[in-house]
Amino acid sequence: MKKEQDKRKITLIVLLFLFAFLGVSYYFFVVSPVIISYSKAETKALTEKAVNIAVSNVINRTISYDSLIDIQYTPNGDIAAFSANQYEINTIAREIVKEAQFQMNTLGEDGLKINIGTFSGVPFLIGRGPKITLKLVPIGAVSSEFESQFNSVGINMTKHTLYIYIKTHVNIALPIKSYDIYSDVQVMLAESIIIGRVPEVYLNGGSLGKSLNLVP
Repeated sequence: MKKEQDKRKITLIVLLFLFAFLGVSYYFFVVSPVIISYSKAETKALTEKAVNIAVSNVINRTISYDSLIDIQYTPNGDIAAFSANQYEINTIAREIVKEAQFQMNTLGEDGLKINIGTFSGVPFLIGRGPKITLKLVPIGAVSSEFESQFNSVGINMTKHTLYIYIKTHVNIALPIKSYDIYSDVQVMLAESIIIGRVPEVYLNGGSLGKSLNLVP
């Protein structure tokens, strides 16, 4: 009788270990990849939304191209040089970065809401069921970088576009492990069609692009 009970206990222990092993394996090889992929995509979407809100709040007026870039012409009407309005560009950049940081902190407070069906790892259950909240932690300061692009649109006609890239870093706390998610959001600040021959140094991404990286 005692031997029979011992066998049952051993069998039960073995089954428990087996189920535990299968459960852990299922989580790491099936559930975890789905959660990570889904969470990263959702976090990136929320981050980009926060940045776009920040840009919209700061740039609530049409920015004049002429207020950002000054063009000098030669006597025959060709472009001699471009110069960036450092004060205006830096002011815009600082305001966007500050507002984006605020929006990111708000994002961290709200967290990331994921439907519980997503944790099953079963494709048709992803996005279904009650939602649980995962913690998001914005890490470090939001940073920015400018880019200047020239594109020919006709004879002696060039489209000049100014972009600002907002770079963010968010940490998402998932079961067992946390992950860092980086996002770059491109926003157009201003553009203009320039009449006149543009020097090759600018068309090839030369001095103006470098001078625009003014953000502290």
